[in-house]
Amino acid sequence: MTPPPTSDDRPARRESRLATLREKAIEAYYLVEDFIPRPENGRAWLRLLRLPNLLTVPGDVLAGFLLAPAATGRDWAQLLLAIPSGLLLYAAGLVLNDLFDYAEDLRDRPDRPLPAKEISREAAAAAALIFFWVAAFLAAFFDALPIAIPLILGIVLYDVGLKRRPRIGPGLMGACRAGNLLLGAAAASDGLPATPFPWIGALLLGGYIGAVTHLARREMEPGTKFPPERIGKLLGLLIPLQALLGVLAVHRFPANLLALALLPLQKLHHQLARRFPPS
Repeated sequence: MTPPPTSDDRPARRESRLATLREKAIEAYYLVEDFIPRPENGRAWLRLLRLPNLLTVPGDVLAGFLLAPAATGRDWAQLLLAIPSGLLLYAAGLVLNDLFDYAEDLRDRPDRPLPAKEISREAAAAAALIFFWVAAFLAAFFDALPIAIPLILGIVLYDVGLKRRPRIGPGLMGACRAGNLLLGAAAASDGLPATPFPWIGALLLGGYIGAVTHLARREMEPGTKFPPERIGKLLGLLIPLQALLGVLAVHRFPANLLALALLPLQKLHHQLARRFPPS
């Protein structure tokens, strides 16, 4: 008969199980490490993601949340899911933009992170896919997939080539920013908003972005009335516009005054734009 284990055997068996778990964890890591985007150059990733532009995204979501009907305590917690979801969707679009513009950047903007080989295209593609997946996963928690899925489709279509269409491109860009606002409204409404205020806000925000995007197509033409400096000023008004939309949600007083907290982001945006060009 096998003698029963003594108390002295237990530490050894526990150590053996821990060693086995460590080995399995290492094996699992090496199986997936090729698909994990590693930020070998942190500054390059911040340039790829256009850090200053990311600061304009939370305002979309917050404005939509405030324009929706009054939220419960649970819905305020959902706002903390909607903001990163919107940020990840926007970040994925920025990465896809550089992936599909790789040949053009190789010729005209060789200092961008992808043509400069600071970040591999494989890592960038993996990052975009992960961003999309996590954003949709977060949106599912507040029944916003009817907004998130079309938004993902719109982002992909824009970056694949529709951005070069004179009318469709700006309209699609505006629709994507409007979708971000509706994402915030969904966090307060647990799905598509039933009241008109978020839809009106989305139309105003999307229309503004679409108009600026259309004007920006001619910013490099000789004698243009809208050079890059003026386009930059127009884009700089985006954060105050988001704050205004949020404050106009008077049915949410005093919560609507929270939108004023967006205004300091404008100054931070200008400061970061000096270090990380937003284009």
